Amino acid sequence: MQLRAYAISVRGPHAPLLDATSLDVRDHELVLLTGYPGPGHVAASLALSGRLAPDGGEVKLDGQSDGAVLRRRVAVVDAPGITEPDDALPVKAVVGEELAIAGRKAGGKAVQAWLEEHEAAEHADKRFEHLPVDVRTRLLAELTVARPEVAVVILTMPDRFGGDPHSWYGVGRELASRGYAVIVTCADASARLLGVPAARMGAIDQPEPVKVEPVEPVEALDEETKEEEEQV
Repeated sequence: MQLRAYAISVRGPHAPLLDATSLDVRDHELVLLTGYPGPGHVAASLALSGRLAPDGGEVKLDGQSDGAVLRRRVAVVDAPGITEPDDALPVKAVVGEELAIAGRKAGGKAVQAWLEEHEAAEHADKRFEHLPVDVRTRLLAELTVARPEVAVVILTMPDRFGGDPHSWYGVGRELASRGYAVIVTCADASARLLGVPAARMGAIDQPEPVKVEPVEPVEALDEETKEEEEQV
């Protein structure tokens, strides 16, 4: 699957929120999209996902500019004031709400099982705002891809919470290794710390996305090891 933006721009009430920006990302690819911290990140995320009609340019998914399809297939994670959870809620409540949205079982036992599966059961009763940054990003990303139609994931400004950028970058790479197309919006400083070529808001010519090889399932690796041992 390919998400392509052609010179999209978004006007604000007093000044542009997003100058003309192009971007191209496919399955198993990750793009860092950098820009000055602020509303431009949210505008870019919403425009790329079909939730905000750009004032210029267009966004296509596999060559089609269908807004309804974009909204189903492209998910925006933790966008300030839009998709971020209520930080005052306990983690288990946020997980339950997101599982229900995904059409999954969302009762107490199901939530506890999901948290255990994702090694986060110890955080169940914490206020969401008290989660470590890496755990917050990972849990919200996993809850997002629990929706079966999601193919493109946009992590919006995970660096606004501070911490080591390698933690949320690792979440993005892991999603890309599983076949998702991933966009992470962040500050220029975060991209420099990561040493990763980044696309820029307000730019048309962009570097190539980071390509992430699929990770073989543990079962497949076990079979390969068994075959090698038998040959020896």
